[in-house]
Amino acid sequence: MSTSQNRSRLNPILREELRHLLDRTPAQTWHKPERVTLIGPRRLVTLSDLTYGHYVDLQELEFELHRPRDEFPPHATPVRPRRDILEQFLLLSDAPAPQIHEFASRFGPLLIFCKTKEWKSDRLVLIEECEVWRYVAACMKSLLHITACYHSGRRPDPADWHRIGACPPSLKPTGREVYDPLSPVSWGGEHAFHAMTYFVGKGSDRDRKMWTRLLNSFLELGRVRPWVVWEGSGSSARPKLVFSGPNLLSYLSLQLCLMASKQDAFALCSYCNREYTPTRRAPKHGQRNFCPDCRDYGVPVKLAQRHRRERLRAVQRKAN
Repeated sequence: MSTSQNRSRLNPILREELRHLLDRTPAQTWHKPERVTLIGPRRLVTLSDLTYGHYVDLQELEFELHRPRDEFPPHATPVRPRRDILEQFLLLSDAPAPQIHEFASRFGPLLIFCKTKEWKSDRLVLIEECEVWRYVAACMKSLLHITACYHSGRRPDPADWHRIGACPPSLKPTGREVYDPLSPVSWGGEHAFHAMTYFVGKGSDRDRKMWTRLLNSFLELGRVRPWVVWEGSGSSARPKLVFSGPNLLSYLSLQLCLMASKQDAFALCSYCNREYTPTRRAPKHGQRNFCPDCRDYGVPVKLAQRHRRERLRAVQRKAN
């Protein structure tokens, strides 16, 4: 099925039943990978496979990334949040490996259930399975289907719960994790998500409580939390509060949960940092925006005059 046909099938879910998608979430940019290589297929063989003669051909994505730093690495290409990234990602639930590779090359890795291949001087090389990408996309899509049923008073389709519970063999937690007393289960992060999908797959706990736990688990996996970042340069630079981490899954998870809760659009004032609801449209990424109170006090005009004086002084210094 073509991408356009997939998109027409998906749009009613995103644009009719869940109309309150946050247009411009205060979110961070993140780094585009330096290189993404499609590897495989390779054959995964387990004890049960040998017993029943079943084999699974896996294809992997190898990412070469900038190592995390305090500052944006030089020559790194930023990925700017866009409202259609989640919609494009959901199309990967049954996509072939080349389509997943194309998306990953543009937006980066998921950074969950992955393997660290090597550390270089200023690079990190990771391996992620394509079937994990398909499963995460299918899981998010099923959660949105269940969301639409809950909001309309209908009973969720058991097939959506089944897709969540049918996690692939490569979806295995990596390493030990710190216990979190506020986690919905006894583990955190990947262990918690894997445990929940196990119980869903067994046919138990298919209710609103599990739906809520899965959404919260995605927020944890994506490192969704308030972050303080600096934007701008010189005297125009100001701290800004954003609500997603510098990675793809963080932005996807934030959009997923905002859609699930039917959260209306909101923005943060560039001057006073207070939250407000845009009356016309949400501000574009990187664009200064002001709440009604700051506009009433003439803050945009004062800042524009200040920046104009700074530009004139800079021109005079160059002339001298």
